[in-house]
Amino acid sequence: MRTSSGGSYGEAMDRAIFAPFTKATGIRIIKTASDMAPLIASAKQGKPLVDIVDTSEGLLQTLAANGALNAIDYGKCKLFTVDDIGKDAAKQYMVRRMVYARVLGYRKNAFTGAVPADWREFWDAEKFPGARALPGLGLDMPDLEFALLADGVPMNELYPINIDRALAAYSRIRGKIQSFYNTDAISANLLSIGEVDIEPIANGRIQSMIDEGGGYAIEWNQHMKVPSAYAILKGAKNLENAYRFLDFALSPQVQADFAKEIPYGPVNKKAFDLIPAGIAAKLPTNPAWSDKGFMQDVKWWGDNSQLVTNKWNQWAAQ
Repeated sequence: MRTSSGGSYGEAMDRAIFAPFTKATGIRIIKTASDMAPLIASAKQGKPLVDIVDTSEGLLQTLAANGALNAIDYGKCKLFTVDDIGKDAAKQYMVRRMVYARVLGYRKNAFTGAVPADWREFWDAEKFPGARALPGLGLDMPDLEFALLADGVPMNELYPINIDRALAAYSRIRGKIQSFYNTDAISANLLSIGEVDIEPIANGRIQSMIDEGGGYAIEWNQHMKVPSAYAILKGAKNLENAYRFLDFALSPQVQADFAKEIPYGPVNKKAFDLIPAGIAAKLPTNPAWSDKGFMQDVKWWGDNSQLVTNKWNQWAAQ
């Protein structure tokens, strides 16, 4: 049993991971959605609601901090190694499984000349006119990193985030922002109906619009990689089956199969040997993009999310 999301992501999981896993092992997957508080409470009571949790690394950090996760024994995994996925992905209480990216996405027909090629140029609404949107607090993590990049901070010096400096950069562009959207679905809709011309957006959202023949494009420069991971809930009733699932899901072929279903980047580097070049070009973990972006520091966000919320609300009220 595991937690899971729905929509296109859930369908991709079904086709590339769940159904093949059950076929290969005979182990049935039971999907359920759950918030953090019930998961924490169930683990502390010794009655875990699920065996495996699949969510953002930031949320998994919350579970780990509350003692709700089982340490992962990578020696139990035979279909992948720590070297295959990298030490940053093989954490004590979670194992990174995929990465999506927040990118600069735009409507191609909105720009007759040059298009903003980084966040400094996105912030320059005089040189690059066009309707803009930015995420608001509803996404939990507004893109403060992009504001700092626009203000001249190098990608390798973004953390710890200077919140006040980021919000000051937001203030400079505030009057040019058509919408502060609160969900990724809204960001895609804003582009599709032509309400905005350019915005930060999840790569999977805009890639599907591109694949459907829409006149949209991605600028990969200064993109932010956002990781998701698996974790085993403390006291998992089906511990051995949980390890069999982790081993299967992180294997090269399964990682490649998932990437073919939805443009989220695999963490197992051997998966790219099994992915066609045309699909690899859409993936955030494509080695070709490695020097064009940065990994979000989810630990910083986990430690400072409440402070960001407080300062954001003060800024928004001004």
